[in-house]
Amino acid sequence: MTKPKKPPLPKARKVRGIVPSAEAQKLLINAAIEMLRVLPFDQVTARAITKKVGLSLPTISNNFGSMAGLFNEVTIKLRNDVLARTLGNILDQSMFLDPDFILRTRLVAWLTLEGENPGQFNNHLIDDIAPQFQTALGGLSLRTTTAWLTLILFMTEGYAIFSEVHEYPPAQINDSLKLFTQLRLQLQNSENVLGWNN
Repeated sequence: MTKPKKPPLPKARKVRGIVPSAEAQKLLINAAIEMLRVLPFDQVTARAITKKVGLSLPTISNNFGSMAGLFNEVTIKLRNDVLARTLGNILDQSMFLDPDFILRTRLVAWLTLEGENPGQFNNHLIDDIAPQFQTALGGLSLRTTTAWLTLILFMTEGYAIFSEVHEYPPAQINDSLKLFTQLRLQLQNSENVLGWNN
């Protein structure tokens, strides 16, 4: 009589040794971004992220306090990456259509709907880019520049969240961008009419 075979033991999960806090934070943020790009946001869990990078589950709370803390850092990294790529050519407004800008916008909207305080995600984007934009435009007041960027920001955030609902063809989006470029050329005249150049 033969003995029944025992089922094989599960493979031990490979867990990293002690990882310095700065390295752990970088690993977790990058893993979260990578997963957020391809998975529904609610599937990007603490367990999934830590498993992906081989860190223990408490690493998130030890480094960020919570998943909300981690996601807040993700929004900051996405913002900074967009600025690093696009500030050199700020007038083409490509930052607002950058995939990381769109991901950040969608993540902030989702987190807000999940009950997070929207104020914590205000990274002062307009305050940071207005001086460069003002210099690039030449001669406009900071008030006009800030109002223009606020308008662009609100419209592109709406585009980031609702573009898939409307299914506009790329040619229509391109036409909209051309129109915005023409409107931007009229800002000096609009500023004079509004008296914002004083």
